[in-house]
Amino acid sequence: MRDRILFFGMVLTLGLLPVEDARSDDPPVPEIETLGPSERTSSTWIVGDHVLEKSRSINATDFGLSAGSDSDQSVALAKAISHAANSPGIDTVYIPSGTYRFSRPIQLRSGVNLIGDGVGKTILESRRLRSYLLNARRINGSKAFVTGLTLRNRYRTVAMYEVSNLHFHHVEFAGGIVRLEGCSDISLEGNLFRDNLGKSGYASDNCDRIRIVHNRFDSIENGSINLSRHRDCYVAWNEITAESLLDSGYAGIRLPNDAMNNLVEHNFIENHGRGIFVLSSSENNVIRKNVVLGSTKQGVLIQSSDNRLESNVIVDAGEQSIYVVDAVASSSPTPSIADHNQLLRNLVYDTRSQRGDRFIALKVSTEGNTVVGNVVSSEHGREFKAIQSGGGNVERDNEYRRDVDQDQVRSLVKSIKERVAEHLELDESGQSSVLDSSGGR
Repeated sequence: MRDRILFFGMVLTLGLLPVEDARSDDPPVPEIETLGPSERTSSTWIVGDHVLEKSRSINATDFGLSAGSDSDQSVALAKAISHAANSPGIDTVYIPSGTYRFSRPIQLRSGVNLIGDGVGKTILESRRLRSYLLNARRINGSKAFVTGLTLRNRYRTVAMYEVSNLHFHHVEFAGGIVRLEGCSDISLEGNLFRDNLGKSGYASDNCDRIRIVHNRFDSIENGSINLSRHRDCYVAWNEITAESLLDSGYAGIRLPNDAMNNLVEHNFIENHGRGIFVLSSSENNVIRKNVVLGSTKQGVLIQSSDNRLESNVIVDAGEQSIYVVDAVASSSPTPSIADHNQLLRNLVYDTRSQRGDRFIALKVSTEGNTVVGNVVSSEHGREFKAIQSGGGNVERDNEYRRDVDQDQVRSLVKSIKERVAEHLELDESGQSSVLDSSGGR
């Protein structure tokens, strides 16, 4: 709690946030409980507020699962999961430490928890598997957990189709992508996404009330979080990084294809093609209090209407810091209008020279937008603004000044990273067991 108070104190010092933090027109936060750290006792697994009794579990090795074997473990684990699904007194399949190889997908069953000894300790990996490693289709998870595992598949990691009420907690998704389609009420908390291929580490479509919080996205090929046709979702407190600038048109967080009423806040996004990208008729999204550090193209690109961009920090954007523009048919497969957006109290600055026609802090080429209270540093040559005249755009109280307190911004970034680290499993040295495990790169 003290860290959270300090965080908001720093942001208020920056002048980025109004005193009233929440607004009546904010999208609702999905009512999926915050899990927090997990722990184990001799008789229970504790995940947040949930207590899973070991007396209600079975050990998958009793069904023939064998660690370290080159043979396919699909049949053995399927037997254990089936037994748990069909036994009234059993709800958990426990998989001890070790590496287990699979030539066929693992199928989850409704109401069955899948628990390992920890990321980098219990490793489920593909054995020449071209489909998704972990699958489920048309099930109600009954708030079951997948936790304490490394899931490793180079091309495809997780696929959920029409699944609801499921938690992924303290899982390493190594390689491939996590794909949800037609899902609802699923949480991903305290996980590591690493070496993910394709458009995004989380690349999903047509989902409701998904909660993505306290995760670390690391070494992504093109982008990190893709929220296609997502509604009423919450994406917050994620550390989204790449080792070097990605030359990609995707983004750290991307909201395409009628993504509606989502709340995206308190994320740190570094070295992506774009920091945040809202496109193809995605409306009524609130994007606030995020930090975008380094981008090949725009820090934030908005090509849809009626979104609110508020109290974000944009640093070292490769082109425009914030750009609002229509997507036209000649240049986009999904044309859309970008009117009536709100750009409120955002901070833009650079740490190196950014001179030229592309380096504009606030560029608005559409109509009916509100541009109020934004602060832009002039120190390294970035132009202030290019707001389309006429068309009902409202602009006032924007500042173009040389001095910006970068130490406060660095403290803000540190706070986000520390909060993410608190929710990742830690080993005895205090380092993330995901990052330091033998199951890493």
